[in-house]
Amino acid sequence: MTSEAVELFDLMEHHLNDWLARAVEPPIVPPPEWTDPAAIKTFEERLLRLQGYLDRAEREAEQAFAMLESEIHTTRSWLEAFGNARKQLNECLATKAA
Repeated sequence: MTSEAVELFDLMEHHLNDWLARAVEPPIVPPPEWTDPAAIKTFEERLLRLQGYLDRAEREAEQAFAMLESEIHTTRSWLEAFGNARKQLNECLATKAA
């Protein structure tokens, strides 16, 4: 490394240390006591809300899956009809060519 690069890194380190020295760390808030009824109630409410979100997501996924199955069935029917039409066209063209 060049001496200019070393000086640049030293300067950056100095500024970083200066900035860290002036930074104020937030106070540490202890977690609530799990024996506290309010904390337990809040936890249970959040858990129920989360379960509701999961239930709704499951219902919506089932609905989406049902729609996709329907579209797959419709697409397969179209492909089968297209394949039959192609086969008939090829047979017709072969008959006319002969």
